Amino acid sequence: MVAARKHAGFQTAAEAAEALGIPYQTYAGHENGNSGFRADKGDQYARRFKVRFEWLMREIGPMLDPAVTNPEDQLRAALLAFGVDRTDLGRAIAVIKGFVDDLAERSEPGPGRDQSEPASPRRVKEPSR
Repeated sequence: MVAARKHAGFQTAAEAAEALGIPYQTYAGHENGNSGFRADKGDQYARRFKVRFEWLMREIGPMLDPAVTNPEDQLRAALLAFGVDRTDLGRAIAVIKGFVDDLAERSEPGPGRDQSEPASPRRVKEPSR
């Protein structure tokens, strides 16, 4: 449940409890596993945290629904789960996008060079007899 909370942008259990409008002790007990909760409460958590109900309640399948999740949302969720502060998300995503763009530019063939031949062909040795 911690990963779901962080995916939703709440760094602490207290922030999540306040946003959900439930007492901190109740939410904290649910998150740390000391108190169980019914399916209706799980549905509320799944909707608010934008994760799959089956994953939240039973750890079945992926946390996010791939059919409705774009890659940037998945990256944002991963960064939050790894502890990147919500205020730094935009900058972190921009750095990663820049890195990916640089990789794409490097993999494109440059002008004026035949990419079918290596820059410096290796010598082929005749087998020794």
